[in-house]
Amino acid sequence: MIEGEPTHQGEAIGYADAMQELEAILEELEGDELDVDVLAERVRRASELIKLCRARITRAQDDVARIVADLEDFSADDAEPDDEPD
Repeated sequence: MIEGEPTHQGEAIGYADAMQELEAILEELEGDELDVDVLAERVRRASELIKLCRARITRAQDDVARIVADLEDFSADDAEPDDEPD
């Protein structure tokens, strides 16, 4: 678990679960029945979840960029002619 990462029942939650919880909070905020005492708590939780999702997206982008760079390096190595004499 990443330090400061929002948790659900003591475990780090995944991106899909975070998005689902964000959607539920949004529906709750859009409704007319939200208790004012709960409003700040829901907004704080939504902020935590948004940060988690952004971090996960950034990490995935970095991973993909690194993988693509590795593949490009591998392809470039294969394209170089052998320097060994015949």
